[in-house]
Amino acid sequence: MSDTHGRQNEIFQWTPQSDVLLHCGDLTDDGSPEAIAQAIDAFLKVDAELKLFIAGNHDISLDKEYYLSEGGTEENHLKACSFISNASIRFLEEGTHEFTLTSGAHFKIFVSPWTPIHGSSAFQYRSNEDRFNGASITPSWARNVGTETSIIPEGVDIVMTHGPPKFVLDKTADGSTPGCEHLRRAIARVRPRLHCFGHVHKGYGARRIRYDDKKKLTEEGDDRMDLLTQEWVGKNQARRKGYASLPPNSAEAFKKNKEETLMVNAAIMGENDPENMPWLVELDLPR
Repeated sequence: MSDTHGRQNEIFQWTPQSDVLLHCGDLTDDGSPEAIAQAIDAFLKVDAELKLFIAGNHDISLDKEYYLSEGGTEENHLKACSFISNASIRFLEEGTHEFTLTSGAHFKIFVSPWTPIHGSSAFQYRSNEDRFNGASITPSWARNVGTETSIIPEGVDIVMTHGPPKFVLDKTADGSTPGCEHLRRAIARVRPRLHCFGHVHKGYGARRIRYDDKKKLTEEGDDRMDLLTQEWVGKNQARRKGYASLPPNSAEAFKKNKEETLMVNAAIMGENDPENMPWLVELDLPR
């Protein structure tokens, strides 16, 4: 799930039991330390063995540089950081992390709260800055700012970012597409099994991606991605179940085709209220 914006108490009826809960950021609406504390307390009730969270652009008190520039205090920044140091919830910094469940299932996940600049908000970078790839991948018009932690490595099973890649579940109400093309290029390079995000509420949904290695890579953006049709979500059916999931045929195809990537925009909030269900995704992981 993503973009609960402080309304988590309203969505617990929609939160299924799972092995791993992934929250893609914007836990709060105003980003205050108090709002972060309240949200963390609420999510302690969720039934999941492992709960992994990242920040979003609304969680401003967690972005020290931005928070101080907007008049926040270092004391409140440290207070917000203390609330996310919880043994039951893992709040992850940008980078790659590995986990093993009690079942023995093991996975590697890359996470990042950073999104392209859109107004004044936390965890943002300029659209001409490529933080997710090595310099050899960055096009000539962009500036590479990748670091050891921000470059998405090969071999990750899951990528969790706050924002979407360009042209994938990123269309806004006015038709613009604010997703990141550098992130898209990184996903095409790494090819994880699952990429989950939020940020663009209107983009809620799921799409499977296949890759065509016969396509020629170009600086103009051909990245060998073939986007399949957006998955159908019956909102009333999902509300009855308490979650959204792939239709049976798509779920079977995704399970069989290990080379596919499942893209999920899991934004819970609509325009003003929680209206979307969390996604329940089944992944086969090595033991």
